[in-house]
Amino acid sequence: MKKRYTIITMLVGIAPLLFADTNALIEVKRFKTWVVKNEQNFYAIAIKNIGTEPILLAKTTDEFYLGQLSTRSLDNKLGSPPGGPITYDEAYEEIEMFEKGRFEPLPVGETRVFEGRKFLLSSRAPFAETMQYKVSVYLGNNFWLDSEPLTVHGIIPDSEEYVATVGEANFPCDLVAVTYKSERWLYVKTLPNEQLRSAGGSYYSICPVSLTNKIRVEPHDGKSLYKIWDGGTSMIYRDGQTIIVEGSDEHNVLGKWARERKQQAEADNAEVRRQKAEVP
Repeated sequence: MKKRYTIITMLVGIAPLLFADTNALIEVKRFKTWVVKNEQNFYAIAIKNIGTEPILLAKTTDEFYLGQLSTRSLDNKLGSPPGGPITYDEAYEEIEMFEKGRFEPLPVGETRVFEGRKFLLSSRAPFAETMQYKVSVYLGNNFWLDSEPLTVHGIIPDSEEYVATVGEANFPCDLVAVTYKSERWLYVKTLPNEQLRSAGGSYYSICPVSLTNKIRVEPHDGKSLYKIWDGGTSMIYRDGQTIIVEGSDEHNVLGKWARERKQQAEADNAEVRRQKAEVP
Protein backbone atom coordinates (compact mmCIF):
# COMPACT_ATOMS: atom_id res chain seq x y z
CA MET A 1 0.00 0.00 0.00
CA LYS A 2 1.35 3.40 -0.94
CA LYS A 3 2.38 5.54 2.01
CA ARG A 4 -0.14 8.24 2.82
CA TYR A 5 0.57 11.56 4.39
CA THR A 6 -1.53 12.50 7.37
CA ILE A 7 -2.16 15.91 8.83
CA ILE A 8 -2.09 17.09 12.42
CA THR A 9 -3.59 20.50 13.13
CA MET A 10 -2.63 22.14 16.40
CA LEU A 11 -5.43 24.36 17.62
CA VAL A 12 -5.55 26.83 20.48
CA GLY A 13 -8.76 27.90 22.19
CA ILE A 14 -8.42 31.40 23.67
CA ALA A 15 -10.74 32.04 26.61
CA PRO A 16 -12.38 35.41 27.32
CA LEU A 17 -11.40 37.44 30.36
CA LEU A 18 -13.89 35.70 32.67
CA PHE A 19 -12.15 32.39 31.95
CA ALA A 20 -8.65 33.80 31.65
CA ASP A 21 -7.11 30.75 33.32
CA THR A 22 -8.85 28.26 31.01
CA ASN A 23 -6.95 27.43 27.86
CA ALA A 24 -6.28 24.31 25.84
CA LEU A 25 -4.24 23.10 22.93
CA ILE A 26 -6.55 20.95 20.80
CA GLU A 27 -4.78 18.49 18.54
CA VAL A 28 -6.95 17.38 15.64
CA LYS A 29 -5.74 14.41 13.64
CA ARG A 30 -7.20 14.23 10.14
CA PHE A 31 -6.36 11.33 7.89
CA LYS A 32 -7.26 13.13 4.68
CA THR A 33 -8.31 16.70 3.92
CA TRP A 34 -10.58 16.02 0.93
CA VAL A 35 -14.22 14.98 0.98
CA VAL A 36 -16.78 13.93 -1.60
CA LYS A 37 -20.20 15.52 -1.66
CA ASN A 38 -22.38 14.50 1.32
CA GLU A 39 -19.40 12.99 3.14
CA GLN A 40 -19.16 12.85 6.92
CA ASN A 41 -15.38 12.75 7.29
CA PHE A 42 -13.80 11.69 10.59
CA TYR A 43 -10.99 12.87 12.81
CA ALA A 44 -9.35 12.03 16.14
CA ILE A 45 -8.60 14.41 18.96
CA ALA A 46 -6.32 15.04 21.93
CA ILE A 47 -6.57 17.96 24.35
CA LYS A 48 -3.72 19.46 26.37
CA ASN A 49 -4.48 21.82 29.25
CA ILE A 50 -2.16 24.82 28.83
CA GLY A 51 -4.04 27.07 31.26
CA THR A 52 -3.62 27.43 35.00
CA GLU A 53 -6.83 25.69 36.12
CA PRO A 54 -8.12 22.14 35.54
CA ILE A 55 -10.58 21.65 32.67
CA LEU A 56 -13.66 19.46 33.24
CA LEU A 57 -14.16 16.87 30.48
CA ALA A 58 -16.66 14.02 30.29
CA LYS A 59 -15.24 10.75 31.57
CA THR A 60 -16.28 8.67 28.58
CA THR A 61 -15.54 9.33 24.92
CA ASP A 62 -19.21 8.88 24.00
CA GLU A 63 -20.40 11.47 26.52
CA PHE A 64 -17.69 13.88 25.41
CA TYR A 65 -18.82 13.49 21.80
CA LEU A 66 -22.52 13.86 22.61
CA GLY A 67 -22.30 16.74 25.06
CA GLN A 68 -19.09 18.72 24.60
CA LEU A 69 -17.65 18.38 21.08
CA SER A 70 -18.90 20.17 17.99
CA THR A 71 -17.89 21.16 14.48
CA ARG A 72 -18.98 24.72 13.70
CA SER A 73 -18.82 27.00 10.71
CA LEU A 74 -16.67 30.11 11.09
CA ASP A 75 -19.81 32.20 11.69
CA ASN A 76 -20.65 29.91 14.65
CA LYS A 77 -23.49 28.09 12.90
CA LEU A 78 -24.26 25.24 15.25
CA GLY A 79 -26.57 22.27 14.89
CA SER A 80 -27.97 20.10 17.66
CA PRO A 81 -25.63 17.75 19.54
CA PRO A 82 -25.27 14.29 17.96
CA GLY A 83 -27.44 12.82 20.73
CA GLY A 84 -30.67 14.42 19.47
CA PRO A 85 -32.64 17.66 19.02
CA ILE A 86 -31.50 19.32 22.24
CA THR A 87 -29.17 22.19 23.05
CA TYR A 88 -25.58 21.81 24.15
CA ASP A 89 -26.54 23.20 27.56
CA GLU A 90 -29.11 20.41 27.92
CA ALA A 91 -26.65 17.75 26.72
CA TYR A 92 -23.99 19.08 29.09
CA GLU A 93 -26.46 19.12 31.98
CA GLU A 94 -27.47 15.52 31.26
CA ILE A 95 -23.88 14.42 31.81
CA GLU A 96 -24.02 16.13 35.22
CA MET A 97 -27.56 14.99 36.04
CA PHE A 98 -27.42 11.21 35.71
CA GLU A 99 -24.62 10.59 38.15
CA LYS A 100 -22.13 12.67 40.09
CA GLY A 101 -18.59 12.32 38.89
CA ARG A 102 -19.39 11.97 35.18
CA PHE A 103 -16.80 14.68 34.53
CA GLU A 104 -13.16 14.42 35.43
CA PRO A 105 -10.61 17.24 35.57
CA LEU A 106 -7.79 17.44 33.07
CA PRO A 107 -4.92 18.72 35.23
CA VAL A 108 -2.78 21.63 34.16
CA GLY A 109 -0.09 20.58 31.69
CA GLU A 110 -1.56 17.15 31.00
CA THR A 111 -3.00 15.69 27.78
CA ARG A 112 -6.03 13.48 27.24
CA VAL A 113 -6.46 11.34 24.14
CA PHE A 114 -10.03 10.42 23.23
CA GLU A 115 -10.28 6.93 21.75
CA GLY A 116 -12.76 4.21 20.93
CA ARG A 117 -14.91 6.03 18.39
CA LYS A 118 -14.78 8.37 15.43
CA PHE A 119 -15.57 12.07 15.61
CA LEU A 120 -17.42 13.25 12.52
CA LEU A 121 -16.58 16.48 10.73
CA SER A 122 -20.22 17.22 9.97
CA SER A 123 -21.25 19.51 7.13
CA ARG A 124 -21.61 23.08 8.35
CA ALA A 125 -21.11 24.88 5.02
CA PRO A 126 -22.30 24.39 1.43
CA PHE A 127 -20.19 21.85 -0.45
CA ALA A 128 -17.47 23.70 -2.32
CA GLU A 129 -13.88 23.40 -3.49
CA THR A 130 -12.73 24.95 -0.21
CA MET A 131 -14.68 24.76 3.04
CA GLN A 132 -13.64 25.96 6.50
CA TYR A 133 -14.76 24.86 9.93
CA LYS A 134 -13.63 24.98 13.52
CA VAL A 135 -13.70 22.32 16.20
CA SER A 136 -15.17 23.49 19.50
CA VAL A 137 -15.24 22.04 23.01
CA TYR A 138 -18.12 23.12 25.26
CA LEU A 139 -17.39 23.78 28.93
CA GLY A 140 -20.84 24.93 30.04
CA ASN A 141 -22.30 28.37 30.71
CA ASN A 142 -22.19 29.19 26.99
CA PHE A 143 -18.40 28.98 26.97
CA TRP A 144 -16.55 27.30 24.10
CA LEU A 145 -12.93 26.62 23.39
CA ASP A 146 -12.70 27.26 19.65
CA SER A 147 -10.03 26.12 17.25
CA GLU A 148 -8.44 27.99 14.43
CA PRO A 149 -10.02 27.26 11.02
CA LEU A 150 -9.73 23.81 9.49
CA THR A 151 -9.69 23.74 5.70
CA VAL A 152 -11.43 20.90 3.85
CA HIS A 153 -11.40 20.47 0.07
CA GLY A 154 -14.50 19.27 -1.75
CA ILE A 155 -13.57 17.07 -4.70
CA ILE A 156 -15.05 14.99 -7.50
CA PRO A 157 -13.57 11.48 -7.17
CA ASP A 158 -11.79 9.79 -10.05
CA SER A 159 -13.92 6.67 -9.56
CA GLU A 160 -16.43 4.98 -7.26
CA GLU A 161 -16.72 1.18 -7.22
CA TYR A 162 -19.49 -0.85 -5.60
CA VAL A 163 -18.05 -3.46 -3.21
CA ALA A 164 -20.95 -5.01 -1.25
CA THR A 165 -24.21 -4.32 0.58
CA VAL A 166 -24.12 -4.56 4.38
CA GLY A 167 -26.43 -3.84 7.29
CA GLU A 168 -29.85 -5.05 8.40
CA ALA A 169 -32.62 -5.68 5.91
CA ASN A 170 -34.52 -2.56 7.03
CA PHE A 171 -31.42 -0.36 6.83
CA PRO A 172 -28.99 -1.63 4.20
CA CYS A 173 -25.98 0.39 3.07
CA ASP A 174 -23.46 -0.04 0.28
CA LEU A 175 -19.73 -0.33 0.76
CA VAL A 176 -17.95 1.53 -2.04
CA ALA A 177 -14.29 2.17 -2.86
CA VAL A 178 -13.59 5.79 -3.84
CA THR A 179 -10.38 6.69 -5.65
CA TYR A 180 -8.94 10.19 -5.79
CA LYS A 181 -5.47 10.78 -7.24
CA SER A 182 -3.10 8.48 -5.30
CA GLU A 183 -5.60 7.51 -2.59
CA ARG A 184 -8.36 4.95 -2.40
CA TRP A 185 -10.75 4.86 0.55
CA LEU A 186 -13.49 2.49 1.59
CA TYR A 187 -16.82 4.15 2.42
CA VAL A 188 -20.24 3.16 3.62
CA LYS A 189 -22.92 4.86 1.54
CA THR A 190 -26.47 5.13 2.85
CA LEU A 191 -29.34 4.01 0.62
CA PRO A 192 -32.84 5.52 0.33
CA ASN A 193 -35.04 4.44 3.24
CA GLU A 194 -38.80 5.08 3.25
CA GLN A 195 -39.20 4.26 6.96
CA LEU A 196 -36.63 6.89 7.91
CA ARG A 197 -37.70 9.22 5.08
CA SER A 198 -34.10 9.31 4.01
CA ALA A 199 -33.05 10.14 0.46
CA GLY A 200 -29.78 8.27 0.94
CA GLY A 201 -26.44 9.17 -0.58
CA SER A 202 -24.54 10.11 2.58
CA TYR A 203 -20.92 8.91 2.66
CA TYR A 204 -18.98 7.85 5.77
CA SER A 205 -15.28 7.12 5.30
CA ILE A 206 -14.01 3.90 6.88
CA CYS A 207 -10.35 3.38 6.04
CA PRO A 208 -7.73 3.62 3.30
CA VAL A 209 -7.33 0.62 1.02
CA SER A 210 -4.83 -0.29 -1.68
CA LEU A 211 -5.09 1.33 -5.08
CA THR A 212 -5.34 -1.87 -7.11
CA ASN A 213 -6.36 -4.86 -4.97
CA LYS A 214 -9.83 -6.36 -5.21
CA ILE A 215 -11.90 -5.62 -2.09
CA ARG A 216 -14.03 -8.54 -0.87
CA VAL A 217 -16.54 -8.66 1.99
CA GLU A 218 -18.10 -11.55 3.94
CA PRO A 219 -20.24 -11.70 7.14
CA HIS A 220 -18.16 -12.36 10.24
CA ASP A 221 -20.63 -12.94 13.07
CA GLY A 222 -24.01 -12.81 11.37
CA LYS A 223 -24.83 -9.47 13.01
CA SER A 224 -22.79 -6.29 12.67
CA LEU A 225 -19.26 -7.53 11.99
CA TYR A 226 -17.87 -8.10 8.51
CA LYS A 227 -14.55 -9.44 7.32
CA ILE A 228 -13.08 -7.31 4.56
CA TRP A 229 -10.26 -8.51 2.35
CA ASP A 230 -7.91 -6.05 0.67
CA GLY A 231 -6.11 -8.48 -1.60
CA GLY A 232 -4.52 -10.97 0.80
CA THR A 233 -4.89 -8.78 3.90
CA SER A 234 -8.03 -8.91 6.03
CA MET A 235 -9.68 -6.63 8.58
CA ILE A 236 -12.82 -6.74 10.74
CA TYR A 237 -15.35 -3.95 10.18
CA ARG A 238 -18.15 -3.02 12.61
CA ASP A 239 -21.22 -1.80 10.76
CA GLY A 240 -23.15 1.07 12.34
CA GLN A 241 -20.01 2.56 13.89
CA THR A 242 -18.02 2.53 10.61
CA ILE A 243 -14.85 1.49 12.44
CA ILE A 244 -12.20 -1.14 11.94
CA VAL A 245 -12.00 -3.19 15.14
CA GLU A 246 -9.19 -5.46 13.97
CA GLY A 247 -6.71 -4.98 11.17
CA SER A 248 -3.28 -3.82 10.10
CA ASP A 249 -2.04 -0.32 10.91
CA GLU A 250 -2.28 0.54 7.21
CA HIS A 251 -6.04 0.03 7.37
CA ASN A 252 -6.83 0.82 11.00
CA VAL A 253 -5.35 4.32 10.87
CA LEU A 254 -7.59 5.59 13.67
CA GLY A 255 -6.61 2.80 16.05
CA LYS A 256 -2.92 3.19 15.23
CA TRP A 257 -2.98 6.93 15.93
CA ALA A 258 -4.91 6.52 19.21
CA ARG A 259 -2.55 3.80 20.47
CA GLU A 260 0.63 5.71 19.67
CA ARG A 261 -0.69 9.11 20.77
CA LYS A 262 -1.94 7.69 24.09
CA GLN A 263 1.46 6.14 24.80
CA GLN A 264 3.10 9.49 24.16
CA ALA A 265 0.54 11.33 26.32
CA GLU A 266 1.03 8.92 29.22
CA ALA A 267 4.79 9.47 29.11
CA ASP A 268 4.36 13.26 28.91
CA ASN A 269 1.81 13.28 31.73
CA ALA A 270 4.11 11.23 33.95
CA GLU A 271 6.87 13.79 33.40
CA VAL A 272 4.48 16.68 34.22
CA ARG A 273 3.48 14.97 37.47
CA ARG A 274 7.12 14.28 38.34
CA GLN A 275 8.00 17.94 37.85
CA LYS A 276 5.03 19.05 39.98
CA ALA A 277 6.07 16.67 42.76
CA GLU A 278 9.51 18.25 42.85
CA VAL A 279 8.12 21.74 43.44
CA PRO A 280 8.22 22.48 47.21
